[in-house]
Amino acid sequence: MKSILTIALNDLRIFFAERGNLFGLLVLPIAFTLVLGWAFSSDDGSESTRVRIDLIDQDGSEASDALLSELRAANDTLVLCPMDNDADDYCRLEGEPLTLERALERAQEERTQALIVIPAGYADALENFESIRIDFYAAGDPTLPNAVEQTVAAVLQKVNSASLTAAVTGSLLDNLGEQTGLAPLLSGLRDQFVQDVYVDAKKRIEERPETVRFVTTTGEEVNAFADGLGQSAPGVGSMFVMFTVLGGMAVLLRERKQWTLQRLTALPIPRAQILGGKVLTYVVLGMIQFLIVFGVGLLVGLDFGNRPLLLLPIMLAFVLCTTAIAFAIAPWVTSEAQANGIARLLSLSLAPLGGAWWPLEIVPDFMRTIGHLSPVAWVMDGFHHVMWYGGGLAEIAPEIGVLLGAAALFFAIGVRSFRYG
Repeated sequence: MKSILTIALNDLRIFFAERGNLFGLLVLPIAFTLVLGWAFSSDDGSESTRVRIDLIDQDGSEASDALLSELRAANDTLVLCPMDNDADDYCRLEGEPLTLERALERAQEERTQALIVIPAGYADALENFESIRIDFYAAGDPTLPNAVEQTVAAVLQKVNSASLTAAVTGSLLDNLGEQTGLAPLLSGLRDQFVQDVYVDAKKRIEERPETVRFVTTTGEEVNAFADGLGQSAPGVGSMFVMFTVLGGMAVLLRERKQWTLQRLTALPIPRAQILGGKVLTYVVLGMIQFLIVFGVGLLVGLDFGNRPLLLLPIMLAFVLCTTAIAFAIAPWVTSEAQANGIARLLSLSLAPLGGAWWPLEIVPDFMRTIGHLSPVAWVMDGFHHVMWYGGGLAEIAPEIGVLLGAAALFFAIGVRSFRYG
């Protein structure tokens, strides 16, 4: 163990002796975190914020009314036009009815921030556990976070999840009946069982805490900049951990070319301890990178949730996974330029893919699925569980398990193919 610590401390001294490394470890991550935190914040310096949203309810049912109530509850800045219009005509309707054609025109001309269209048959689709499309129109770059879209997506997830659960259950029973030949037997039980699942799922969803909650205040209750850091600090931290740790591939190649590794193998030290010292070096650097970025968040008032210490095992699992990837690839690179190129490519592709640059909640479902091929998506999920939803160890265990499993796989590949000369 002493040899492992000695090797790691020596490598860390060499790393910190280079000023360029300090710039990448300190200056760039802090700058990115603050800039993106400001970009993600909703504070424009005014005392209050109201968001004009056109809404066309073609269903006019109790279910659509319930959806509108959930929207208002989730985001009290929304003014749903025309139903929430006031005496001062905040919706700017000028006494004219809001038709779908007019609403589309207003959305195109950006006289309203967004348009939501609830189609006829929405209530029937929920009751019959069928899918139905709710149209959302908004100006601006679709790749950037949109608070209204996030609110709508979160509310729809809550309102429609029970119906979706029941529909999946019904389909599963139908397939089971066809595959086993028990369709006649199951048909008598199917409808009642699916209905019971729907009622139970609806009850459980109603008892869950709100997924998204936007609050506007005139006092000091909300620090919008710190709120923006809730996305930027974990995202930037994860991205720069990858930059720092994956950059170790070039260092390992340089040590082989300079015969540093070969001289270590000549010492009376087991090769496993040499490798352990190298691994420990980049695990420590990765954790330092995370702590620097989250330390910036702490200074500006970022809320880490009720269990901030649970962030540490999430960080460690991600750092181990990233280190394992670096050691799995390092034996196959042939030049420092190639190693640096691979490190940049992986960092700048896996980071946005996994939700480091924007929340995965705003992307389509298929992109969310693809995004979880990146370890960044799993670490961001873990951070969000703790910081946003007050989750405990049980809630983050799947994310930690996936990251550690990937780390074990890549370490197995890296250890088997690691070159000392």
